[in-house]
Amino acid sequence: MEEVTKKQSNAGQSLGIAGLVLGIIALIISFIPCFGWFALVPGAIAIVLSAIGFSQASKSDAAKGLVVAALIISIVATVIASVQIVFFAGVANIAKDNIEQIDDWSNEFKDHIDDDEAVEKLEKALDELEENMDSAHVKVHKAVKSAKKELKEAKEEMDDAAEVEED
Repeated sequence: MEEVTKKQSNAGQSLGIAGLVLGIIALIISFIPCFGWFALVPGAIAIVLSAIGFSQASKSDAAKGLVVAALIISIVATVIASVQIVFFAGVANIAKDNIEQIDDWSNEFKDHIDDDEAVEKLEKALDELEENMDSAHVKVHKAVKSAKKELKEAKEEMDDAAEVEED
């Protein structure tokens, strides 16, 4: 019996390798926060190269494992990059809404700043706060003074005890 040897074709393999390399680069870039969307360009190029390589490999009945791996990695990287775009667009919208809310509060505050009664209430509240802080400052100062006195007395007692032990 004669063995029939089939010649293995390498059609599409070079495009598959290029697609795999670009797909891996895109995958790595896609995991970087805030910059992952940059992976769209190499990811899209890798998808195109891998698809062309797959087509060539299919036509010439060549091995497709490398090309399929490149295609899958490229698609995954592109999807991750797309998800980051959607996510950060949502975050940007939330931030925009919060900034608008702060702006509304600021405008509302500006409307009330001319209200003399509100200004007087604010001044009174600030005066009370200052008095409370002064009172707290005095209490802290007294506590520190007392702690220093206690520490000095404890040191003297320790010195006296050390002298007794030496005798």
